[in-house]
Parts: sequence; C-alpha cells; structure tokens
Amino acid sequence: MALAATLPPSRVAKQLRLRLIDLKKQMAIPHAAPSRPLGFVEVPSAPAAPQATAVTQLELARADGTRLCLHTPLSPLLLGALVRAFVEGRSCCT
Repeated sequence: MALAATLPPSRVAKQLRLRLIDLKKQMAIPHAAPSRPLGFVEVPSAPAAPQATAVTQLELARADGTRLCLHTPLSPLLLGALVRAFVEGRSCCT
C-alpha cells in the first residue's frame, strides 16, 4: 500500500492487475505498522549444482531396417568406430 501512496493508484492497480476500486478499498483499511523495523536477512547461497554432462543422442537406421539409438555422455568423436561398424553391418565390439 505504501507504493500506492507514492505513485498514482491507477498505475499501481494496473501493474498489480487489480481494479482501481479494489485497490482504493484496500488503501482505506488501516493496516498495523510492523512492530519492529524490517531489516535485511542474509540468505546463504545455494551450493553450486553439479554441471550437467552433455548427452549425445544418436539415432541411426540401415537400409535393412536395423536401428541403433544411443543416448550417451560420450563425445560424438569417440562414437565414430561404433557408427562405422553399424553402417557397414559388422560387429565392432568383439
């Protein structure tokens, strides 16, 4: 309500998405002042969240209908041998 005392009530009502008449009714109600002055409260900073690892998502399909879907934290550069083996239709991991 203090803001409405410094700014035009119509502007405050618009920003708060209130009808001007409703804001004026609230301003007319006597509100008790805080018993003690409000001060600042220190809020501890939140611990840093661990960095999310990038995930490579790869979906391949061969002409014969075989499909390969990968969701891995590995770099796409490291997946080269696996992709080549899949495309060529041979086993890569033996």
